[in-house]
Amino acid sequence: MRYSLVVLMSAGIDSPVAAHMLAESGADVILLHMDTRPFTDDRTMENVRSLVDRLRAHHPGIAAYTAEFGEVEKEIAGKANPRYQCILCKRMMYRAAAKLARDIEADAVATGESLGQVASQTLSNLVGEDDAVHMTVHRPLIGLDKNEVVEIGREIGTYEISIQPAVCCMLTPDGPKLSCKKDDVLSEEEKLDWEKLIDALVFKTIGEV
Repeated sequence: MRYSLVVLMSAGIDSPVAAHMLAESGADVILLHMDTRPFTDDRTMENVRSLVDRLRAHHPGIAAYTAEFGEVEKEIAGKANPRYQCILCKRMMYRAAAKLARDIEADAVATGESLGQVASQTLSNLVGEDDAVHMTVHRPLIGLDKNEVVEIGREIGTYEISIQPAVCCMLTPDGPKLSCKKDDVLSEEEKLDWEKLIDALVFKTIGEV
């Protein structure tokens, strides 16, 4: 029986490598990119399409989807404490991935996160993000350092695409929360109509499988 995962994929270095590693291990990989324009730019989406093509060169048949996520980010930025922007954004992305997984009957979700590289990837924040979904979250890069991830990216040809110029998220706050308490996160999340936002997401395929 095949095991299938929805992999949250940005245009960065880590998540394409995570998707490749999972596919190499025998999982059926479904890519999901959350399109955060206008807080990124069109070049980000172009890089994502190139990454999808590169991964399909190694793993033909990989499915790939995108969903517009800008309204979700606007809601968070407009209503929540800015220091919680990153963790609330990640929790919503996890929910989007879980929604797609349920729609297509996938078994779990996965990310390219490793421990401690950015604010949303501290141990306590990762735990707080997992709490958003009732589904297993796989992190195949969790114990790797950046150099190891870069080396794999070079080997499979995704690294050169990931470092192409593009605008990173413009909503990253100064002084993001590095360690969150569950009650505080839930208190901030109560300011959002998050169920309505997730229900409104529409998944569109990227390219041809």
